[in-house]
Amino acid sequence: MMNLNAVFFAIIKVAFFSLIVVCIVGLVLLFVVIPSLVQGGEVAVPNLISQSHQQAIQMVYNAGLQLDPELEQKPSDVIPEGHVIAQEPLADFKVKRKKPVRLTLSVGNESISVPDVVNQSLADGERILKDAGFRRGRVAVVHSDRYPEVNTVIAQTPQAGAAHVRGTLVNLLLSSGPRPKILRMPDLRRMGLDEVRNLLESHSLKIGVENYALHAEINQGLIISHQPDAGTLIPVGQVVELVISGSPIGSGEKGEFVVIKHEVSSTTAASKKVTIFVVDDRGRKRVIDNRYQAGFKISQPYKVLGEATMVVYEDDNEVVRKELW
Repeated sequence: MMNLNAVFFAIIKVAFFSLIVVCIVGLVLLFVVIPSLVQGGEVAVPNLISQSHQQAIQMVYNAGLQLDPELEQKPSDVIPEGHVIAQEPLADFKVKRKKPVRLTLSVGNESISVPDVVNQSLADGERILKDAGFRRGRVAVVHSDRYPEVNTVIAQTPQAGAAHVRGTLVNLLLSSGPRPKILRMPDLRRMGLDEVRNLLESHSLKIGVENYALHAEINQGLIISHQPDAGTLIPVGQVVELVISGSPIGSGEKGEFVVIKHEVSSTTAASKKVTIFVVDDRGRKRVIDNRYQAGFKISQPYKVLGEATMVVYEDDNEVVRKELW
């Protein structure tokens, strides 16, 4: 009888300890192994757009994801205040569990007054708009006599004081300075140089290069031609180049006449722009500046002072440089 009882109690003891081991293994599987296996998978990000903040939080955690602590807020005239207007990652993206989700909430239709940036510089206008919660939009430029300073704001859209949602683009119109005054180029041909200088100065025009050339019909010191041509519309301050008959050397000054000769190179081009400079004791003077057919032989007398060098350009490329005197 004693042996049966001992065997019975031994069996019960073994069964009890086996039960304890099974329970421990089950708990390990339930709380350690299975969660680790489940967490290693991917889940779809729920669509949180238009959800309230609390609803979005609950949906994020229910999906096995986490909430990014950085929360953005932006105005919206469609989604009410406190509801989600953007999320990252986007809805339906497959991500690993515990992936943080960043939310952007609406602050509602927040209308604020557009600041006045007219008469401000572009840099100051941009700063004022940014500080007020707006952004610079398109920029256009026009001449303005009223706003002579370049890059000054002369108009804006929307206008100052109008109520608009924060972040609205404000388009600006800038001044490019006063509108240039347009003149019609007078005809200076056969006029004396002193008379021409006075006339151009009275019209706020400037004399540029003064070229000299001998002319069979126009007396020395008179204008043969000029650029821009007579009748051309030009702005105030235009530089005028003159071709003057004769030589800058006065009749009482020493000097010798030489003949400027050059044959235009023969190439496939129908014509070439030929520019000839003469460098002597007076400096560098442009004697020829015109287009000529290939093979054309240029021959023109010119009065030089001291040692002289001729430099010839064809289509702006130097082709000849030689001593004249």
